[in-house]
Amino acid sequence: MAPAVADFHSLFQSENEMGSGLVIEVFFSRKRCWLPTNLRGELGGRRFTVLFLLRATWVVIDTEANSARLLHLSSRGPSRPRRLSTLRLTPLPIRTTTPFGTMNDIRAELAAILLNRQLPCGGWAALSCSSQPVLEPTALSFLALGSEFNPAARNRARQFLLDSQNLNGSWPAFLGDDQEGSWVTSLVLIALRDIVEDTLVRLRGFAWLSNSAGKESNWLWEWKFRTTDRHVKFDPDKFGWPWLPDTNSWVVPTASAILAIRGLPCTCGIETITSRMQRGLEMLLDRVCPGGGWNAGNGVVYGAPLAPHPDDTAIALLALNLQTQEPAVRMSIEWLERAAPVLVAPWSLAWSILALAAHGRSVSPLVDTLLHLPELDQIEDTSTLALVLLAFDCPRGLAAFGVSA
Repeated sequence: MAPAVADFHSLFQSENEMGSGLVIEVFFSRKRCWLPTNLRGELGGRRFTVLFLLRATWVVIDTEANSARLLHLSSRGPSRPRRLSTLRLTPLPIRTTTPFGTMNDIRAELAAILLNRQLPCGGWAALSCSSQPVLEPTALSFLALGSEFNPAARNRARQFLLDSQNLNGSWPAFLGDDQEGSWVTSLVLIALRDIVEDTLVRLRGFAWLSNSAGKESNWLWEWKFRTTDRHVKFDPDKFGWPWLPDTNSWVVPTASAILAIRGLPCTCGIETITSRMQRGLEMLLDRVCPGGGWNAGNGVVYGAPLAPHPDDTAIALLALNLQTQEPAVRMSIEWLERAAPVLVAPWSLAWSILALAAHGRSVSPLVDTLLHLPELDQIEDTSTLALVLLAFDCPRGLAAFGVSA
């Protein structure tokens, strides 16, 4: 166990300085945390015990004279301690009356981590260890940080999104790839929704989106699914959007496109956009799993019902938040309410929080569960990190997607 040194005698001049008026500055693996503390012991300094809660783990620092030790405890008993690179005790005013580990503190910490991952080009990579800019995490990070951007960072991110647009009005999944477009076009349109000066750029994207459709919309493929290929059960007249051009419709691209189109204040000369959105809504309702919820694409394959996925279900429910009277929607909300409390994946849990909040369900216990998942600051996937931030502030998170509870 790595020792750390702190000069307690120079820190505490009187008993009045002990207790909640101090902050302990701790460096875990070269990462700094500010922790309000409860210090116990005699001022003379034979022994102090500092207790605080760090991401659902009680940490006990036992100090004797000028040395300190760090122990990690959990409900299962002591665990292997993390290496303590530096421990520095500093008497500082507590900046907030909210104890460490609450929503505001963790949101601020995660937002700082997310902002720190921004690449020099203005975009974000899919993983913290990568330097390749990717459009999905960039759009979600742009939405998640919002006003917490500093102006320079926000301008770099916006410019990256604008510069990444393809000549046909779409956006690629990866910078320089997918010149014909991808489903990420919808996410970028959502991200740029409130920027008035980018209206013409967005209209080019909506024109591309209006012309993009699942391959089953073609008459030949419709005939195929109605006659020779009956392994999947769906109505090919009800189609949505694909991940990439010349592929079939899927749940997430379709739901994302619907959310993007709802941010368009009028048809703006794109006459088919409203009918396309309606057809997409019909597709989602047609492909619901028999017991509620959505799989990635179809609800039944080879005569067997497929199990729904929490994330696909949640994203579909966000797009269907105005169709609350539909039996398929009510059944899917009930399914997600049963599934969400046992989720441990931050990605699925965050989407579930947003979807259930959009349909007026109480999500406070789910937010608390998300808050206490271990090592949120160690999330490698940038899109997941951004989504967790959105779920921590449901009203702002829903507004980012153009959804009202």
